[in-house]
Amino acid sequence: MNFPRISIVIPSYNQGQFLEETILSVINQQYPDLELFVVDGGSNDNSVDIIKKYESHITWWVSVKDKGQSDAINKGLSKATGEILTWLCSDDLLTPDALKIVASHFSSANEKTGLIHGGTIVFDKDKTKETRFTYQVPSKEAYVSGMVFPQPAAFFRRSYLTQVGSLNETLHYGMDYDLFQRLSLICEFLPIENILAKYRLHSESKSVTESNRFITDWKKTYINMCKNLGWSQEISYLVRTGLFDKEINYSEPYAFRPDPTIHSTIDKQKSLFFHLGHILKDLYWKNDLAQARNLKNLMKRDFEKEWWKEDPRLNTVVTKLNYPGFVLRTLKSIKGIVGYK
Repeated sequence: MNFPRISIVIPSYNQGQFLEETILSVINQQYPDLELFVVDGGSNDNSVDIIKKYESHITWWVSVKDKGQSDAINKGLSKATGEILTWLCSDDLLTPDALKIVASHFSSANEKTGLIHGGTIVFDKDKTKETRFTYQVPSKEAYVSGMVFPQPAAFFRRSYLTQVGSLNETLHYGMDYDLFQRLSLICEFLPIENILAKYRLHSESKSVTESNRFITDWKKTYINMCKNLGWSQEISYLVRTGLFDKEINYSEPYAFRPDPTIHSTIDKQKSLFFHLGHILKDLYWKNDLAQARNLKNLMKRDFEKEWWKEDPRLNTVVTKLNYPGFVLRTLKSIKGIVGYK
């Protein structure tokens, strides 16, 4: 079997309690051609001691103050020489043999396949909460409209990253969606059925403490794509919902040329439906039930019934919105529902 070089960046800041386990989950892959970069933001805990402990397995590391996670990831990616790239947050883990599985799929895929994504186990301490994959029927419309697969289980070709550019450092919560959206406009994505990573929930993770900020970055990213692709009708619809304020003015001109054979085949209305679906789920999770119900009614009126089948989570939310508010709050409290990472 061919083993293409894989480069992994671990960004970290004061995550010493998790960092060693994360590093070991990469090293223990025993992948024959691996680059590992650890980019620490100047931690004042035991992170540097842990990094030095495994220094012989690390291609390059640094511990200096940075401008945030996107900046840290970009530092590592800029040094990577691997054909296949990813980053792994310092509280997440790779599953055994994940890299060999990814390499095998890339080796058998055509060159137009620029990103492969699998499943992720979501866990809290030692308890598995759920296993996440993606939509039942992955589509280009879903890929451009929000995060529909877990980032720790996504690997992409460096050749395509070079074309679309690095992570947007003005985004601190939705930088993965922004990058993957750009990649989806120039290459194909391949979902696989393997579980590739474990995604840790804990009291200090952004997915728990700052989950409400992710949707703002997603809205900015989607609006920006609409502007770059000239989707004026979709922008007008978003304005009319009343759910967009300063995001509507967000503009980052693309420094790359989207592939017309890809974006010209995207159903704009279906893409808009998927994006609004993410907003609807966010409103539900934040207990903004009046806004959620208004948006649900709007979407039921304006979009195809068949599209709802492609997002089971959205259908679940729509069903629950028929329950009284106090029942929903009780259910979510029992389940400990949180937003996106």
